[in-house]
Amino acid sequence: MRTPAFFAIGLGFILMGAGLFALTLRKAGKESANPTKAQQREQAALAEENRKMRIAAAVVGGVGALLCLAMLF
Repeated sequence: MRTPAFFAIGLGFILMGAGLFALTLRKAGKESANPTKAQQREQAALAEENRKMRIAAAVVGGVGALLCLAMLF
C-alpha cells in the first residue's frame, strides 16, 4: 500500500490545514477606542469563527499527517 499517491494526498491535506490556519490570522479591521455593541458582537462572532476554523485546520492537518505516516510503515 506504499504508493506516492497517498503520500501526495497526505501532503495536500497538510497544506489545506495550513491554509485554513492562515485564514484565521487575518485581522478584523480597524478597531476604535470605544467600540459599539454591534462591533463587540462582530468581534465575538469572529473570535468564535476563528476558534472553529483552527480546530478544523488541526483535524485536516492531522488526517494528512496520518496519511503520510501510514506511507512510511
